Amino acid sequence: MIDLAIAAYIEDQWKKTPEVVDEKMEVTNLSRVRGAGIIGDLRRTNWSVRDIVYLTSALSYNVATNLLIEEFDIYEIDEWLKQNYPSIRLGKELMRYSTNGQDNECTAISIDKLITYLMTTQNLFCALVRKGLSNHTIPTDLTFYGDNLLTYNKLGRDRQARHEVCAFMTKKAPVFCTVLSSYEGRNIEDILFFQELSKLIFSHVKSADFEK
Repeated sequence: MIDLAIAAYIEDQWKKTPEVVDEKMEVTNLSRVRGAGIIGDLRRTNWSVRDIVYLTSALSYNVATNLLIEEFDIYEIDEWLKQNYPSIRLGKELMRYSTNGQDNECTAISIDKLITYLMTTQNLFCALVRKGLSNHTIPTDLTFYGDNLLTYNKLGRDRQARHEVCAFMTKKAPVFCTVLSSYEGRNIEDILFFQELSKLIFSHVKSADFEK
């Protein structure tokens, strides 16, 4: 979920300097970490901030997220988060060790506030993030019973945690659901819990009127 927080920081910079999304970043051998590994293996090595923001929204993508952290400075982003989303901390790049012992942190309440802002703010940058979220290519368990309903999803997971956020629009108002879980050993219970929660959510909203 930390990439959504980084996107919010960049959106704030974009409002001051719209040209920031056209700046180019280069993928090098040092940029490569474990994860999807898509742009690291392509011939194209230069990507705009706009392209990378879209990739981090549409994918859970460590390399792309780290490029943004390096471009905008981890300390600048973290300081901005302290002022705007105090429960979210950016302590290190993804899939890398922290030099000061600070990890990346978030709470369900802070992520809910963040996704609410990104989903309801009407500007070109947030529209780009929403487009990425609507095309999120990794299936999430919170949308398990969503059928063909247009949803905006984000999934973050590792060996000990599973974080999901789901949003969808009705004619009355946007609806959001954020769930953060942690576990030890097998995570099958968490997956089943997310799917049961999905069943509960969509059993209540399927009869509602949705935006096309």
